[in-house]
Amino acid sequence: MKAVPTDTETNKSTSVIPEKQLLELITTVLSHYICETNPYVLFNGLLEALLEITSSEYGFIGEVFHDANNHPYVKCYATTNIAWDSDTRRLYEENRQKGMIFSKLDSLYGSVLKTGQRVIANQPATDPRRGGLPKGHPPLRTFMGLPFYGGGKMLGMVGIANRENGYDKEIAEALHPFLVTCGNLIQAYRNNRQRQDAEQELREYRRIVLARPSAISLGRGYVFSRSPASLSRDDTPVLLSRKELLLLEILAINLNKPVTTADIEAHVWPDTIVGASSLRSLMRRLRPKLPGLEITTLSGMGYMLASPEGCVTEMSQTNHD
Repeated sequence: MKAVPTDTETNKSTSVIPEKQLLELITTVLSHYICETNPYVLFNGLLEALLEITSSEYGFIGEVFHDANNHPYVKCYATTNIAWDSDTRRLYEENRQKGMIFSKLDSLYGSVLKTGQRVIANQPATDPRRGGLPKGHPPLRTFMGLPFYGGGKMLGMVGIANRENGYDKEIAEALHPFLVTCGNLIQAYRNNRQRQDAEQELREYRRIVLARPSAISLGRGYVFSRSPASLSRDDTPVLLSRKELLLLEILAINLNKPVTTADIEAHVWPDTIVGASSLRSLMRRLRPKLPGLEITTLSGMGYMLASPEGCVTEMSQTNHD
């Protein structure tokens, strides 16, 4: 006896997405990405094209994040304006450029977030995964939610609705190149955000460092001057290399405080990724040049320059912008 299909993916959809049209869409999007840094602009163009090639009425594309309780939610970079009253129109306009948030997990799109799998519902009104619609919301006759991945993690999802003949797995699979493109774009934006955050942290760190005292007494007659960087003992210059001065500088401005290996490396080699051996080698060269001072190795953490007198004396205070 022939089995009767029960999966909501089995449907009467008759045509798969035209491959040539999809390829042209992806090519156009990637060419725009070269010069477009605003994800809201880029993904709105993506969504419009996706709705056209799938003959869908409305939808969204967004990135997946997790809240403080590790619950997933979608921050939309593109959402069709389906506002049906003044309140929803205002909500749409207020969030259009900062991203609508979809966080209701007991819903069709929420099933995608919870399972990481596609959801196809061609009878959403009776689908057990439904979450209901707000009063006045345009009809939801059919729905398809598709996750996209990068690096083995779900990066975002696409939701589209109201294709006249419904959705099926053939349509979902035909959109695989589109989903890969979305994943690549989100990953690129994430990398860019991380780079910008790192640059901001570095700028803030340098601002704090430059606001520290211009001359610091290290004890035992040692004085470290920062403008320009130099070291003296009992008013006699102590000759150090540029890297040794940079290393001593970050230890001196954090006198009697631990300094992590990562912070030291970022200060001494700001534009270069170095191995731990580089710092150890530099430390071995510096220590013998500072008799009477102690640079302590803090296992698994970093280093600390301890003042013999147990305190730091600010000899002069110069703030640099």
